[in-house]
Amino acid sequence: MTGRGFTLLEVMIAVAILGLSLTAIFSSEVGAANVAARARRQNVAATLARCKMGEIEQVIAIEGLPALEKKDTDACCEHAPVEGFECDWLIERIILPELGAAGGEEGDEDVEVTLSQRANEKLDEVQAAETTQQVLAGESGNLAMLALELGFPILKPFLEEQVRRATVTVRWREGPKERGFDVTQY
Repeated sequence: MTGRGFTLLEVMIAVAILGLSLTAIFSSEVGAANVAARARRQNVAATLARCKMGEIEQVIAIEGLPALEKKDTDACCEHAPVEGFECDWLIERIILPELGAAGGEEGDEDVEVTLSQRANEKLDEVQAAETTQQVLAGESGNLAMLALELGFPILKPFLEEQVRRATVTVRWREGPKERGFDVTQY
């Protein structure tokens, strides 16, 4: 600094430092605003997914479970649609895995023999147990697995008939990219 003020070089350096710091501050503000906008859109999408799932539950309560599958694409919330958001939804039957059947089909005699043999083996293990505590502790064979192996083939068709998987996919655009997520409920 001279006796009368700042030199031109000192002012230019001060302006450059000020410009760089303001650029950094404003760019972080823009980034924070973008993050806040994305959070708002995700919050709206989650609310719309809940609303659509409630609508699906209401349709099932009125019409009953669909026999095979039911799907559609629409505005997410019937009573309060939000522009820019769209929902795909699907209600489908579930297929439970086979349990205890080693590759055979239902009604196959080999499977029935295998289940019968396993049941007899487990019962022999239980009868060989010395105390009730051993049976309850599972030391003499797994009774729960035996019950599951015997009861599951009978219950499987009823469970498959009474359970459906409802999936809602919410989609929206953020600039050039399409965003979205799925919500699944049984």
